[in-house]
Amino acid sequence: MTESAERYTANIVDTVIFRSLGKPPNQHVESLKQAVAAASTELWVPPAIYRELTGSSQEPPQNPYLDSGVADGWIRVASPFSGNRETPYESVSDPVQQAQHLADGYLNEQSKYPETNNWRDASVVALAVRLFEENTRIRVITHTADENLARACARIPPEFGYHNIESRYYNPPQTAKRRFPTVESLSWRGE
Repeated sequence: MTESAERYTANIVDTVIFRSLGKPPNQHVESLKQAVAAASTELWVPPAIYRELTGSSQEPPQNPYLDSGVADGWIRVASPFSGNRETPYESVSDPVQQAQHLADGYLNEQSKYPETNNWRDASVVALAVRLFEENTRIRVITHTADENLARACARIPPEFGYHNIESRYYNPPQTAKRRFPTVESLSWRGE
């Protein structure tokens, strides 16, 4: 995936989108699986989002929304990020950690309930930066029903020099059932 003739398009998906589609097996998840295959892409999920969707603290976690897609190979759960919210931004040199801190700060500024789940949501931005850091021929599409997270996804990676990013916002979240599981929603529009 590091160098090829065509750019790889990675789709990073937030919690609400999966909850909107429901637990498999169902027609929405089956449509999504078919769209992922037709678009020649994969869905990426940060570890914090995977954990949030488990609904429990069970070890090892079992995820009723994602595990079948992970087993089938069309959903990928990223490896855990290093760092944490308590580490001051000024002492962080890793771009992935910096991106998560910037997104967390932005989300906290916008939120009625700062610091509730913003660090977890900021992991979507951090994963986008990680994928850019690790791959030379990539573009990223993020999918969320959180307007502030969609803005953070569109604004923060370019601060690190990564401009091949599109952020898709689904409002109300129920529209994801109709708009998200399509080849068009998973495909790059920027060119």
